Amino acid sequence: MSRQEIDELVRRVGVEKAGCERKVAAILFTYRCTIACRHCLFGCNGGRPDVVMDPARCVRYLGQLLELGRVIHIAGGEAMLYWETLKKALVLAAQRGVSPHFIETNCSFAANESIVRERFGFLKDHGVMGVLLSSDPYHHESVPPEHFLRARRIGHELFGPENVWAPRIPDEQVHEFARIIRDEKRLAEYTRAHPPTFTGTAAAKLAPLAEARPLEQAVYEAGPDASRRAVTCAKELNPASIWEVHIDPYDNIQTNCGLILGKASRTPAAEAMRNPGGASFIVALLIEKGPLALAEFARDKHGFDIPRQVRHKCELCYYARKCLHQHYPELVGPPEIYT
Repeated sequence: MSRQEIDELVRRVGVEKAGCERKVAAILFTYRCTIACRHCLFGCNGGRPDVVMDPARCVRYLGQLLELGRVIHIAGGEAMLYWETLKKALVLAAQRGVSPHFIETNCSFAANESIVRERFGFLKDHGVMGVLLSSDPYHHESVPPEHFLRARRIGHELFGPENVWAPRIPDEQVHEFARIIRDEKRLAEYTRAHPPTFTGTAAAKLAPLAEARPLEQAVYEAGPDASRRAVTCAKELNPASIWEVHIDPYDNIQTNCGLILGKASRTPAAEAMRNPGGASFIVALLIEKGPLALAEFARDKHGFDIPRQVRHKCELCYYARKCLHQHYPELVGPPEIYT
């Protein structure tokens, strides 16, 4: 799909439906964040390095992502943390016809009516079609529910409900999220009922709350002839089915939370996405043989201690990559995701 066709799709059905249909790609503007969610897949928090993508690179990489035929957004970390830099990037993007379709935010900025109207108005005036607003127990550990509700209400008014990618739930349920996170028993129940992908902060903070399975159950499946075979990541790393692709402030083209497919400064995103398996032996191994083979490689070459129980194959993959990051930081990174 061309940029014009994607834009028309968004105008017709809204950013959420278009994003689900065409999948998404994002500029990870920064790994710094105003909060530190327990379920964060990227390990973002306020203590991360003060590194943000400069406007010129942001615009150049927006152009690369738009070639993928996906719905494009700017995320983080928390992009609103660097509002003045983000404004400059959006001005340049509008001038060059590469505005993102939406901006993702945790709503921590939305302390009052005027700031939300000012920022959302600026987005709309510079070609941004909508916003993604986060709301769940983990976000509301730090962000008051009122911030989300204010941003959602004003977003519906300025962009239209179809262009506000956010939970469509009653206000009281949003307040209930804030109560769940303050009750460890209820939080454990919520985590088991809505398990995140156990990478980044989620692997450290939430995995202990979820039910673990013996390794064999998590990484093997039944074959067509009733034999058992190791689960691969062929679907997750197929260019047509990869859910999300990112370019981060270190120029990494990455997916699956810290699996590097190339450097955007050297290889355009469209080229990297044509053959993810060509990015490295790590990606190829995951596609061909799966996380268990990666864990065995990390064990045999670098002393990785394979856990006996995991919640999901992605958790095993993350732990193996965390070990490999020390030895292949150009292939699995950046450090923010693994430390």
